[in-house]
Amino acid sequence: MNPLQNKTPEERRASAAKGVATRQKNKREREAQRLLDIELRDSLKCEIKELELKRKVLERHELSDKTALTLTSKVLLSEAEIVSAANPYELATGVYFLIGGNKVVYVGQSVNVYTRVSEHHDKLFDSFAFIPCEREMLNTLESLYIHVLRPPLNGDMHGGKQAPLSLNKLMRIFA
Repeated sequence: MNPLQNKTPEERRASAAKGVATRQKNKREREAQRLLDIELRDSLKCEIKELELKRKVLERHELSDKTALTLTSKVLLSEAEIVSAANPYELATGVYFLIGGNKVVYVGQSVNVYTRVSEHHDKLFDSFAFIPCEREMLNTLESLYIHVLRPPLNGDMHGGKQAPLSLNKLMRIFA
């Protein structure tokens, strides 16, 4: 027995329209699910590629670490470790000290301490240190250290050490 036999033509049309609407809705839902599945698949493919790349990088680092350990008895720092330990370039401005035999033998100043220290071929020293400071304070800070430490490789002048600012001028600034 056909359930539509006892229905009016309007009820049959409504029932047919409802069936068409249900099929269209189901088709849209299947298509939406298919697109979601494709999107998920593509996303997973990208994630797999990224993980494979990370694995290759890690394998390369592991090989490099083994090689470095064999050659130098040290492992290599990662790029992130190097970057996190980096100092801003501006910190290279300051007053520097050339040290020989545990004594300060020369005091100088530079806006690029590392380059300036490497230019001191004429002086005998085995290490150096520096104090970062602002450009405006270089003359004052260098002069203070020269007058206090009296390093032997800084030139003598009128019974005192040659410095950008004389001890008298420094005392007037302080007063």
